[in-house]
Amino acid sequence: MALVWTGLRLLPFPTLRHVLDRYAGSPRLRARAALDAKRVAKETLQIDKVRWAIAGVAARFRGSATCLVQALAARAILRRRSIACELCFGVRVRRDSATPFQAHAWVTCESRVVIGNIERLPEFTVLTVATSP
Repeated sequence: MALVWTGLRLLPFPTLRHVLDRYAGSPRLRARAALDAKRVAKETLQIDKVRWAIAGVAARFRGSATCLVQALAARAILRRRSIACELCFGVRVRRDSATPFQAHAWVTCESRVVIGNIERLPEFTVLTVATSP
């Protein structure tokens, strides 16, 4: 997450995504076997471990572990493990609030929110989704 945080400050966003995709796209990890029950269970365990790790690091770096940093780091880690996921970007507009415009980033695996699950997530309009194999 520290590398993602630093990358967001030093690199244009498309360049950072390219760097993270190169990290996650190691050729030996790209070869995916057919999913069976054992593989699905293993992926679920890996997803839970990634969620736990990201949450642990984020708790120690509250000011710099934004939703974007966490989502980008989680996506890179999941892709490195050849786990298909989606990086979602969304916004919420509330005219009756002190903060009328809010943006949020989160990661899903098979329609399950892995990172970035907040209480009012259904209120966010998805702007774009980056799918990974």
